[in-house]
Amino acid sequence: MKIGFYDSGLGGLTVLKEVLSNEDFKYEVYYLGDTKNTPYGTKADDVVMKIVEDNVRYLVDIGCNPIVIACNTATSLAIKKLRQDYPNIEFIGTEPAVKVATDAHLNKKILVLATSITVKQEKLLNLIDKLDINNEDVILKPADKLVLFAEDKNCIKMDKEVEEYITELLSEFNLKEFSHIVLGCTHFPLFKENFRKVILALEPEANIDIIDGSRGISHQLMKKIDELQKNEEKIDKIHLILTSKSNTFISRTREILGDKKIELEYKLQ
Repeated sequence: MKIGFYDSGLGGLTVLKEVLSNEDFKYEVYYLGDTKNTPYGTKADDVVMKIVEDNVRYLVDIGCNPIVIACNTATSLAIKKLRQDYPNIEFIGTEPAVKVATDAHLNKKILVLATSITVKQEKLLNLIDKLDINNEDVILKPADKLVLFAEDKNCIKMDKEVEEYITELLSEFNLKEFSHIVLGCTHFPLFKENFRKVILALEPEANIDIIDGSRGISHQLMKKIDELQKNEEKIDKIHLILTSKSNTFISRTREILGDKKIELEYKLQ
C-alpha cells in the first residue's frame, strides 16, 4: 500500500512525524513537498488550485491511496474538488483543530492562526458555525510569515526573528482571555516552543493550550488504512519527492524526522 502525503513544503512533515510515531504504521510513504511553489497562502486561489491539482494527480498516477493533504491551505481550497475528481481515492484533509479547543468548554476565546487563504475560506468558517461556541470568541488571524521562517535554511538559528514575529501577532490581545491557540497550518507546530516562550514573556499568568491537528489526522489515516488494506505486505519506506532541487529541504527533513531512511526523488516537469 502506497500512502501519499502532500504539502506546499516542510509543514506536512509535522503530520508525518506524528503518524510515524505509531508503531503499527509500517507502510510505503510518498511525501511530495512542493519546494518550487511554496508558500501557497499568499498566492491567488486559482493559481494554488491549479498547482494542487497537478501535484495530487502525480500522487494518484503513482498509485497512492489514501492521500493525506497535509496542508491546511490546499485542503481548505481544493479538497472538495479533489474528492469529486477522484471518487475512488480516500483523501484525508487538514483543518485547524478548532473543535478540539471548543470541546474543552473553558468559556474563553480561541485564537486560530493560519495562512491568508485558510482564514478566508468557507470551509473553516462553516466549521466554526457548526460548533457550540459564540463565533465572536473565535479569532482568526493570518500568520503567513511563519511559513517563510519554517522553509528558511537557517530556521533553527532564527529564534529571535521568529519570536519577534510571534510577539507582533499576539501583542494586540489580552492573552488571559484565551484558552487555546490553534496552529492552523502544518508549518506552525515547528514553532510551538517559541510560542510558549513569547506567551510567558507577554503574560506569565495566561493559561493557554497550543494545539494542532496532527494527532487527529494520524487517527483518521490509521482508520482508513484498516478499511483499505487487504493483507498486503508491509513496507517501511519513505520516498521524498521534491518539485525543485533543495538541499535545505533534505537537511530539514532529516532534522524533523530523525534517523528515518529516506529515498529522494524529483518531480521537475
